[in-house]
Amino acid sequence: MNQLIRLPSGRNLEVREYGDPTGHPTIFFHGLVGSHHQASYIGEQARRAGLRLIAPNRPGVGRSDFITRKTAIEVVPDVRDLARELGLAEFSVIGISGGAPYALAVLHQLRQRVRTTTVLSGMGPARPFGALRGMDRRRRWLIELGTRFPRLAISAYERMTAAFRKAPERFLKALVSTWPKPDQAIFDRPEVFNLFVEDLHEVFTRGVGAKGVVQELGVYRHYGFPLAELPADRLVTLWHGLDDTIVPPAMAWTMTRQVPLRETHFVPGGHFVAVTIAERVIERVREQLKDTGAS
Repeated sequence: MNQLIRLPSGRNLEVREYGDPTGHPTIFFHGLVGSHHQASYIGEQARRAGLRLIAPNRPGVGRSDFITRKTAIEVVPDVRDLARELGLAEFSVIGISGGAPYALAVLHQLRQRVRTTTVLSGMGPARPFGALRGMDRRRRWLIELGTRFPRLAISAYERMTAAFRKAPERFLKALVSTWPKPDQAIFDRPEVFNLFVEDLHEVFTRGVGAKGVVQELGVYRHYGFPLAELPADRLVTLWHGLDDTIVPPAMAWTMTRQVPLRETHFVPGGHFVAVTIAERVIERVREQLKDTGAS
C-alpha cells in the first residue's frame, strides 16, 4: 500500500513498501525511467530474507511533488526526513540503474547510518572518459542532450510522453525491441512487462513527465561528490550484466576503479539482470548484514 508522507519542507513524498514489513529497513532507489514498482523485482526474495524494502518515488514521479535539483546529493534531506518519519536509526540502501547516484549520495552523507550499499546495473558519473563506452548511440545522445541542451531534451521526451499515453503497450514493445536479447527475454514474461507499463504510467501519466526525466539526466554528470570520497570503511557492492547496452559494463568498471571499498560482480545478462539474480543479490546483503552485526 502506498503512503503519502508530508515532509517538513511541505512537499509530499510517495512511498511504497515491499518485502518483510518487520525486517531490516532497506531504502530502494528506483531507476530512470521508473518508480517504486521496480522494488518488486526483488520483493519476494527480500521478504523471505527478512528485508523491509522502502521505495520512495523521486520528485515528479507518481504523487511525489516535483522539486528542482541539480545534484544527487540533494536527495539526502528527503532520506533524513523519511528515516525520521519511519523511526529508522540505521538502514541499508539499494540503487538500481539511475537510482545508483542517490544510493551512493546517501552513503556519502549518512555513512554511519548505512549498513550495506548495493548498486544494480548502476548509472555512474557520465563524465570520466570511457564511462559510456558500449552504450547504444541513441541513449548516449539523450544523456548528452539532457545535460547540454535541456530544452531540446524536454521536447524529445514530451514526444515520448505523447506516444506512450496514446498506446502504452505498443510504446513499451517498441522500446523493448531496442534492448539486449537477455532483456527482451525477461520482458516476454507478462508480469514483468505489465509492471514496467505501470512504471511508465507513474512517470508519464501520473508524474510530471519530461521535465523530471531531463532533470535526472543532468544528475548523471553532477553527482555532487567524487566517488573517491565515499567512506573507505563502507563496502559498496556492484552487480552488472555483461550484455547491458543501456548502462554498459564499462560504467561499472569505471565506478569500481574509483570507489574506495568495493565488491563487483559481472554476471551474464542485460540491464534488467536484477530480475534473474535477485536471490543472489539479497543473499549477499544478508551476509553483509551479519558481518556488520546488523539484525
